[in-house]
Amino acid sequence: MAARTPSKSISRLWGLGIAFLAICAVYVIRLGILELNSENIGGHRQDGTTERTVVVQAVRGQIYDRNGVPLVTNAYTYNLTLDYSVLPKDQVSRNHTVLRALHTLEACGEVSRFCTYDFPLDGYYPNYTYKSIAADPASDTYDTFLNVVQTNGLRREAILRIKNEKRMNTAEANDYYDADPLSCIPAERLTAYFVEEYELDAKGEDGSPLYGNADIDRLIRVLWGMEAVGFSRANDYVLAKDVTMETITHEKELGIAGIGFSTEATRVYCFPGYASHILGQTGPIYAEEWDYYKELGYAMNAIVGKSGCEAAFEEYLHGQDGIKVVVEDDDGNIIREYMKTESVAGKDVYLTIDINLQIAAEEALAENVRYIRNTYHRDDCKAGAIVAMDPDNGELLAIASYPTYDLSTFNRDYDALYADDALPLFNRALNGLYAPGSTFKPGMVAAALTEGTVTASTKLECAGTYTYYQSYQPDCWIHNSSGAVKQHGWINAAEALRVSCNCYFYDLGRRLGITNMNLYCRMFGLGDATGIELGEQRGSLAGPDHRADMHGLEWQPTDTIAAAIGQSDNAFTPLQLGVYTSTLVNGGTRYAAHLLLKVRDFSDRTDILVTAPKALNSFSLSEANRLTVIEGMEQMVSTSTEVSRYMRGVPVTVAGKTGTAQTGAKSTENGLFICCAPSRNPEIVVVSVIERAGGGSYSAMSAGAVLEAYYKNK
Repeated sequence: MAARTPSKSISRLWGLGIAFLAICAVYVIRLGILELNSENIGGHRQDGTTERTVVVQAVRGQIYDRNGVPLVTNAYTYNLTLDYSVLPKDQVSRNHTVLRALHTLEACGEVSRFCTYDFPLDGYYPNYTYKSIAADPASDTYDTFLNVVQTNGLRREAILRIKNEKRMNTAEANDYYDADPLSCIPAERLTAYFVEEYELDAKGEDGSPLYGNADIDRLIRVLWGMEAVGFSRANDYVLAKDVTMETITHEKELGIAGIGFSTEATRVYCFPGYASHILGQTGPIYAEEWDYYKELGYAMNAIVGKSGCEAAFEEYLHGQDGIKVVVEDDDGNIIREYMKTESVAGKDVYLTIDINLQIAAEEALAENVRYIRNTYHRDDCKAGAIVAMDPDNGELLAIASYPTYDLSTFNRDYDALYADDALPLFNRALNGLYAPGSTFKPGMVAAALTEGTVTASTKLECAGTYTYYQSYQPDCWIHNSSGAVKQHGWINAAEALRVSCNCYFYDLGRRLGITNMNLYCRMFGLGDATGIELGEQRGSLAGPDHRADMHGLEWQPTDTIAAAIGQSDNAFTPLQLGVYTSTLVNGGTRYAAHLLLKVRDFSDRTDILVTAPKALNSFSLSEANRLTVIEGMEQMVSTSTEVSRYMRGVPVTVAGKTGTAQTGAKSTENGLFICCAPSRNPEIVVVSVIERAGGGSYSAMSAGAVLEAYYKNK
């Protein structure tokens, strides 16, 4: 290769130098443009002022019942806030500012308004331990803990320590950490991190500590919250919510830079303690949700639906936030404000729920449980659920779960609610799974009649014990009763429903077969999603597929006869039983269950969406066969002393079926009841489930109260 000549080397250096100067010129020009246009893009301006933007939250849409009765509205409150861009930059001064704000809260008697942001520690500094809820992977506190320690490098620190101490590789150390992160980052280490990182151990000029234990405790709680919500220039920190004007005035008089206030539309629950499982809560965007909401154009400090209808209908309720520009002088005083983008209010949502019927259902459910506990001394009877719906369109008129809670005091009561072994936070109507027991039998009759397996007049024998199989010979319930009669004899379909004869349905199930049984069960929606907008359990439909998937076992012919009376692996939610009953009594059309009735524009009060009934599937249940089922259910209600007593206040004929389902060898049976009214042309279906009731007839009490309230309101 030929050597370079000196002239070529010099030319190359000149070229590089010119390119470098050109790049520098571009940056200088760019900086000049930014400086000249600083008034338009925010930040420090030529006149010495500072410009920043503030997100103005849109008014959230309100929630109404089907008749236009307000369920959730808005009230405007004041929040005490910290502004990242105006707070002192050095940590000690910032700590001092936070403490002054907290002392103002104390002076105004509003310590209870202080926001905790899933604080995971119990006790007071320096004697912290973890709260029990912090160890629950299903809790928000647990998720917040994981995010904070991850963001601040404490997880990485713990992994390194585990690798050294346990002599593990990286994968093993990660698994060890994930199994119990709280033990890997003890409360003492978490506390020490905040003390060190935020200079809480700082000393004054005389060498004495700047902060006592009480102040360090207060600061750690605030600093945890800042980490939890991602406190930044774009995201003000809410120190206390719903403070009085006295507090705001006091803070303004102090004139401390970095402390301000904001207005917020908070949710007002018009019927505190009712419909809580349905309506749900709102809250801030969590760190793990931010990417999702960012894509939708949400501000980081937006309030969003977290559960129930608030979450399900977020797209309608939220609206569009506005942008306000705030201009401040060097001392943080506001000298001008103007709206850059106006906010747009969210839409109003109307539910299919009738609040009067909802209240009646919740009160009836609570009274039903109390009655069983007090009258029959069944101390394990503590919970239940009711569903009421229109069988001709899937509209839900009431959904009750007991025990329940009060949304207006939810945050204050959360720890107690979480620790309650009766599980008041659990929505049993949508997520409780129950063996249907004899409420399964009307569907069996409809399937067998439609398939031609039997006719309405076909009689099958009940001899007290079903002896078709040698390996499994179950008794009818009457065989073990205290009465003198130990068998039902030869009976037809309607009679079998009236007396709930197990032997009849054992034989019906054998004749129909598990394939045909499950074909109709799926058309009834059993073990399938109902279509409701809220989260729900799908349950399980007994059969060869489920048995193989769950247990790896082969389905036996004797399993079919157990499934035919609603036992075996059958487990459904009360809402699924409501959809099943509706499909049965309306002639074979399964409608999606739904809560959304319509959406209305806030400004001009016009409907922008009206929900139409959605048929998921259908089969032809002839009118003759439908009436055979209804007749048996009518007779069941009228001939049962207990059930008929509960229906005395209902002004129309009721068709229903009780169900008693085993819950375990030493546990009291669950009680279930399905019904419709008026029986021949139903306009309402009600399902009641009472855990540990002892029998299906005991759960008819609350169903009767709901029907009575329905016709009284109507």
